[in-house]
Amino acid sequence: MKKAVTFIIIILNFYTSLYSQQLILEDAVYFKNPNPNDGIWLEKPNKTDTTKFKYSKNNLTYKVGREFIYDYYFIDKSGAKKKFLLTNDQTSIQNLLNLTSYEKITDTTIDKIRLTVTDAKETYPACTADSTCTQTVISYSYLTTNQKVCNSACSSVKSKKSNESYCSCGSVATGIYDNKKNVWMHPPRQYTFKILQLNPFPFYQLDKSIKNWAWHLEIGGAYLDPRWVKTKDNIKVRYEYERQNDETIKTTFGNIKCNVTNAIGLSQSENFSMKTGLKSYYHPDYGFVRLEYINIDNSKIVIQLVEVN
Repeated sequence: MKKAVTFIIIILNFYTSLYSQQLILEDAVYFKNPNPNDGIWLEKPNKTDTTKFKYSKNNLTYKVGREFIYDYYFIDKSGAKKKFLLTNDQTSIQNLLNLTSYEKITDTTIDKIRLTVTDAKETYPACTADSTCTQTVISYSYLTTNQKVCNSACSSVKSKKSNESYCSCGSVATGIYDNKKNVWMHPPRQYTFKILQLNPFPFYQLDKSIKNWAWHLEIGGAYLDPRWVKTKDNIKVRYEYERQNDETIKTTFGNIKCNVTNAIGLSQSENFSMKTGLKSYYHPDYGFVRLEYINIDNSKIVIQLVEVN
């Protein structure tokens, strides 16, 4: 009997080891003064696990099938609150950032942002081109309130809780890391939200003994938008994070205590320099609840979670 029990324990330990979450640190040392916490913890590629959701099954917050809906507003340098238009048109000199009224929502206003955890890697080019990709795939879509824009490019959706109808447009897949070490995710980066590529990405270290951490990114191509970046050279940005005291904030689903982080994005070269910022509020059940960005031109974007399904 003891031999049988021992054998079962050995088998269980083998499968636990085989399929448990093994993490590696993706180095992020750029510029000066690296510290041991620089980098993003991600899952080690595991070819022996052939299940579809092998890198997302251990997610703490962003589990497959969950949906997060965010409200947002843009604050221009005069302090006025705005929203964005559902357009990539950059021809208007008077309205280069495609801003529109915050109070008066029109047919073409992006009213809210929806994040859906799909883990459909076939929809995310960064993963389909890389067999070692361990990101969980998420999809951002941009919601309007008027059904007139529900055409071949948009689909009609209904909130599961408020029963409000939206048109979901511009759905784009991207990635997130959610594991026992850290949570890191791409922000929305379509339409004028593209400016967020230069800001610190939402990134939280779960170990509260870690006070500072960082990572880096080289940015080029379409993200060097002439509306806010004049150089055509790729730019290297270091994103630095510092843990703050926890804060309790008001949300549509109650007052919740959040883990707070302040971050800056820094880049300095012969032809270019910049500084951007992010104050983020993280909760283990809801993920990033509130994101307060300071953009490259000192404008601001605030994104806050309003619904979780």
